[in-house]
Amino acid sequence: MSKSEPFDLEPTVAGDVSVVGGLALGEKLPTLEQVRGPGAPRRFPLAAVETVVGRGQQAHVTIESALLSRRHVLFRRHGPELSLVDLDSANGVFLNGVKAHAALLHEGDTIQVGDVVFVLHEAPA
Repeated sequence: MSKSEPFDLEPTVAGDVSVVGGLALGEKLPTLEQVRGPGAPRRFPLAAVETVVGRGQQAHVTIESALLSRRHVLFRRHGPELSLVDLDSANGVFLNGVKAHAALLHEGDTIQVGDVVFVLHEAPA
């Protein structure tokens, strides 16, 4: 069974800036759309600053696939930018078909981990 951490998307106020789930209002909320692999199709909003994808219980997004490491890839938000880091996985991470250890991500990028393929989408928070 797959799981993802619940996200608090209720607006809060931090100083004089409205915040939703750690994002300033109007800031883009990146979402991974799983288009291939066990459990597809489905979407995972990346509202947390760091999100780990893997097959183990330590991952925030768990996908049951023998081709994924327990902690396979880390997605990290820094302001308006999103990056990925391969967590020394056995099968690597492919960004737009090219093996990558770390990279900045953009709208429409495809990320493959094992037999799972994601497409990155950005939408206003």
